[in-house]
Amino acid sequence: MPATKASLKADDKRRRKQTMLFVVLFAFLLPVSNADQTIAEFKAMNDKDVDESALRTCWIMGGSQIEEVDPGNVEKGHKCTITLRSPTVDNKHAKEQCESRIPFYIIDAKPGQTTSCTYQINLKCETGYWQIKGKCYKLSKAKTIWNESACVKKGLSNPRVADFHHGISNFFADMIKIVDAWVKVPELKDYFENYSDGDQAFYVQQGAYKYDARPGDLLLDDPTHMHHVLCEYTPPMTKAEMYYIGEVYSEIYPIKVYQDGAVLPSASYVTIKQTIPDTKQEGQYTTEHLDEKCLSIGRILNIESYPITAIEGEFNDVRSYLTDHRFYLTNAFKNQGCKGKDYRQYNQDGTSLPIFEGDDKKKNEQVCKAHSFSFHQNDRYPSMSAMRAPVICTLHTFNWNQGECPEPPAWSEPVIKHVRKNGRVFCHYINNREVETQYNANKRCEDYDVGTLTGFDSKEEFLKIVAKLKPVYNGPFMSVDDKHIGDHYWLGASSPCTVECGKEDGGTYVASWEDGVGSGTKFLNDYDHAGGLHDWVTIPDVTQYITFRLDADALHIQ
Repeated sequence: MPATKASLKADDKRRRKQTMLFVVLFAFLLPVSNADQTIAEFKAMNDKDVDESALRTCWIMGGSQIEEVDPGNVEKGHKCTITLRSPTVDNKHAKEQCESRIPFYIIDAKPGQTTSCTYQINLKCETGYWQIKGKCYKLSKAKTIWNESACVKKGLSNPRVADFHHGISNFFADMIKIVDAWVKVPELKDYFENYSDGDQAFYVQQGAYKYDARPGDLLLDDPTHMHHVLCEYTPPMTKAEMYYIGEVYSEIYPIKVYQDGAVLPSASYVTIKQTIPDTKQEGQYTTEHLDEKCLSIGRILNIESYPITAIEGEFNDVRSYLTDHRFYLTNAFKNQGCKGKDYRQYNQDGTSLPIFEGDDKKKNEQVCKAHSFSFHQNDRYPSMSAMRAPVICTLHTFNWNQGECPEPPAWSEPVIKHVRKNGRVFCHYINNREVETQYNANKRCEDYDVGTLTGFDSKEEFLKIVAKLKPVYNGPFMSVDDKHIGDHYWLGASSPCTVECGKEDGGTYVASWEDGVGSGTKFLNDYDHAGGLHDWVTIPDVTQYITFRLDADALHIQ
């Protein structure tokens, strides 16, 4: 049942009632509670650099701790063991039951009156995303008409509208706050008999009652109607993931994992490509087709793979894995010239690295005749264009390297970079000049990279941000839509509390951080609320949002 105009108008009316306030946001590189402990206590006990949703899954399902797969070797990844109350009859039945409930690799399953499941944690999603079957998912805060580019942002993760298939849809219910959201369905006719050109699909969960549908249903709607968007991206490869893939596929592909990556030779022989096969002029060569060769291998393993570069550092890293006295092609090629500097090689990011350093004067007859470039266990060699050999495919996205913060947009102050104790980097962007509703503030965040309204884990981080809050207007008060505001800044927190809500004295906190932007629920709730003006007041069945009021040095509820 399509969303009606009346419901859309009601949404607009509700948004207009929200107070206009300043916005602060960040962009980053990167539950029924356990009866025995709060999520905050569980995190404190398992202070490891693992995916947030994997950690929460462990806690939600009653796991006691996060452990290293190979004790003492963090590079092999982490694991959690939980117990399902479902009885199973054998190992196969137990593994199927575990896989139906847990969206991670199941590395051990024990049957019985209850079923024991151990899952492995290799990949990491950016804060605010939920990991399911090797991909990261997030629900947009803003609603939009159907747009296949609705999730595309500036940044490293490159999210897109999530593909819908039944293999993952069972796990969407674990993500909190999915009401209804656009998804991408490659073949709508496979799902709907009444499909007509132009219709698009959206997924319903908590909002199923609005459409007289069951939670988890897929419905059709006019693409001009408004829904949230479910976004997905593939997280960077980690060494733990490569070790796992290497072990699983070792009988099919000879994957070798080394300190800074992994190598995977193609099974078939290839040559470099001559684009102008004319004997009257010098042929023009390329290795672009080798990219597709490695990518095709990677698709089988659900990873991205590219031909290895021919630089000396790469060779030294992998030479011990080049066996059988065989030659292996790289992505380097040469059209003309007799010097090493005449070779060209292009990485997937568009950069070109020189094969040799300081080779500008010496002419080499072997190089004159060569057009491809190969590795052998003994050394690196220029090779003839007709040479047939396997190509070495490689991966290089290990160790979760954190780069510089993305450049701030025009409306932002200079970016504030903060490294939290778990090593995650958070980049905070502050708008001191413009006012926004809470809804539009969230939308502005999402329109820039993969950001969301900000939060903080410590007082140190909080004070670093507060020091840069300098609202620019004739104050101390400003009138917007007949409302007077002070120096307020929206934060990524809301009430009632939904995450880490249990207090040590047995009570319940009023508010919590959203999208994993902060884990210090105690700090959020215990910081001064009144500022000499008012205390927090919750309203039953109404979601309220948290702001920081600079002039009163207090957190307010709106």
